[in-house]
Amino acid sequence: MKNFITYHFINFLSRILSFLPRILIIKLAKPFGILLYNFFPLRKEVSKQNIQIAFPGKSDRWINNIIKKTYQHYTFLIFEFMRQKFTNINSLEINIDDKTREILSSKNGFILMTAHLGNWELIVRILNLYKKSTIVVKEQRNLGGDRFVCEARSGNNIVLIKTKESKRKMVQAITSGHILGLASDQNADMKGTKIKFFGKETSVPKGAAFFHHKTRAPIAVGFCILNDNYSYDFSLRYISNTNINKNIENLFKDIGRKFSLELESKIKEKPEQYFWFHRKWDRKIYKKH
Repeated sequence: MKNFITYHFINFLSRILSFLPRILIIKLAKPFGILLYNFFPLRKEVSKQNIQIAFPGKSDRWINNIIKKTYQHYTFLIFEFMRQKFTNINSLEINIDDKTREILSSKNGFILMTAHLGNWELIVRILNLYKKSTIVVKEQRNLGGDRFVCEARSGNNIVLIKTKESKRKMVQAITSGHILGLASDQNADMKGTKIKFFGKETSVPKGAAFFHHKTRAPIAVGFCILNDNYSYDFSLRYISNTNINKNIENLFKDIGRKFSLELESKIKEKPEQYFWFHRKWDRKIYKKH
């Protein structure tokens, strides 16, 4: 019953938001974000510690301003995601450069590494317009919420695979010419590869490098960044000079390092668009509150 109520309640909100003009959603997001920042400070201290690591020497005032903008950004993205089930992607202004279009037009499969930066949920809708894609997703605890999220991500060219499903399915997707989409920025703990990120060691998931090793398919790093005028820039770039024949542990490190450098560069451009609320580095460094 709980899952049933959750699904229909979210679906109802989604329909209401889809009827509202996007300009109104934009205007609502900022005050809602400030409200959340002031009264529902979920992992605010974690985000502060993360930003201090990434941007040492910055003042508390600068850091708190970035956190506030992050709350506003993700409030807007929640509204945007809630609307997307019942709205047409063509109603959004999405800028895609020639190199990205060239990568998307490839008949061969490739691996897409992305991160919780900008509007990563919109990437799925963009890929649906161009190419068959298999997206690896985490199952939500509430099955009603999970059902809604899956429907909002769905499309004729989209296949969703849960993280716990067989790796054979993911390999098959690549060899069938699909894009295999992986969010690769969460702390993988003991399962990952130790890589420096903003100068401090973290654990990067091995998935993309593993599938690259298995299939010899190229890896592209992609982000969908929100602009000041609320349009989006979507870009893909191949990771270059990977040696599939090298020791696999070295391959994990090489790809993890190159992805982390690309992500660092993008975060420096738009720090308020990164999801700072993850415990990105070793859990021991985070203060208990």
